[in-house]
Parts: sequence; C-alpha cells; structure tokens
Amino acid sequence: MCLSTAYELGEGGTRKQLCEYVSVIKVAGDTITLTDLMGQEISVTGELESVDLVKNAIIIRPAVVSEFADAFPGKTGMKKYEMIREIFNSCSGNQMRDVDVQEIETDDVDAYLARIYKGERFTSNRTVKKNGVVVFDIDASGMAQRVSFTEIS
Repeated sequence: MCLSTAYELGEGGTRKQLCEYVSVIKVAGDTITLTDLMGQEISVTGELESVDLVKNAIIIRPAVVSEFADAFPGKTGMKKYEMIREIFNSCSGNQMRDVDVQEIETDDVDAYLARIYKGERFTSNRTVKKNGVVVFDIDASGMAQRVSFTEIS
C-alpha cells in the first residue's frame, strides 16, 4: 500500500506539511480533499502541483486568497492552531496512544472537529482549559479519543 504525505507549497519552494498517510485524493474544482489512513479528511483550496508515488509526496499549490495576498502572506483571516489527536489503544498489553500533531487553520474548532468525524457515530465532551486550550474527549464508534486545539499566536 502506498501512502503519501501532502505538502502545501510556500514561498521559495518551502513545504508545509498538511497531512500524513494520505490514502485518497479527491479534486472538485479548486478544492482538494485529502483522506488519511484513519479516515480523517482535510480540504484545501489550490491545485495539485505534483504527485510522486515513488517519493510518497503530494505537492499542492495554494490558491491566492485575494489580490493583496502577496502583500500580506499568511493573513487568511482564520486562526492557527496546533491540533493534537490522541487515539487510545484498547489492545491488552499495549497501552500506548496513537498521536497525530498538525498545524491547522480554522474559524471554528467545533465545525472542524465535525468534519473530521463526518459519517461516524461520535459523542464528545468539550472543555476549555484556563490557558485557552480547547479539549474534546470523544467516543467515536466505541474508540476513545482526545483532540486538543491550542491557538498559535
């Protein structure tokens, strides 16, 4: 099975990692939806620059937000978060957690979470800590998970 890592192409050819273990790529107009091995989806606006199945790399050139985007790089109007997703392993003798850490941009962490678990049966308990970190304790189809969002300034 060939799984790839998706990157957004930045200034000077730099790459920002968007998603690891990509198993499905869907393109609809200028929206690219990446689905990872765990079924988590992320959608970005842009165009596919390249897909290299030997190097397992997907390169996406982001869409220009506005005619002023070059003058104000990184100003999309959305907040940046570090998202940590922990999947609690229920196998006996193996109490390690599967952990995925990503930087994301969103205006609404609740809506972002709903997109992650779209099509799944899930319940969540939302907590906002004193330091502003938003933590969701989740039961997704019987699997215990925790997703936390820490705003990046």
